Amino acid sequence: MQLFFSYPYTVPEFSFTLIAIILIAATSLLGLGIKILGGRGRSVSRSEIISLEKLKAEKNGFPIREFGKKATLLMFSTEYCGQCPGVRRNLAQIEYRKGGVSFIEADLTERLDLAAHFSISQTPTIFILNPKGEITYRISGVPKPNIIQQELEKLGA
Repeated sequence: MQLFFSYPYTVPEFSFTLIAIILIAATSLLGLGIKILGGRGRSVSRSEIISLEKLKAEKNGFPIREFGKKATLLMFSTEYCGQCPGVRRNLAQIEYRKGGVSFIEADLTERLDLAAHFSISQTPTIFILNPKGEITYRISGVPKPNIIQQELEKLGA
């Protein structure tokens, strides 16, 4: 069997440098893309209704039994999420300032069934629900400024 090159084959040193530069550039562009696109939301076309009984969310130790009169902010988090406490504070402030808006948090640490059902791959993930509990908007990651306000205004909140 004849080989097309003699062994040991040596690769010019500049090709390793070129490969390293290409890999660094590609990962930098990927990271920049994730940073730019993260926190933006999208409208949800299939309007699934959230079941509060299946969600098993609590507030102040009591189970949540109803949605907000105008809208509900549902945040999925985990105990290991570093960005969730800041987002939680912002959503709680929105609930406090806007009448008819409710804020619910569901911890996915022990609820992998919820993560799989809603295809949640990062936390925080926020759903904006209408008064019936239908998902109208979904945000993955830390929300961009004013995105939640704009979506709440669409629901009349």
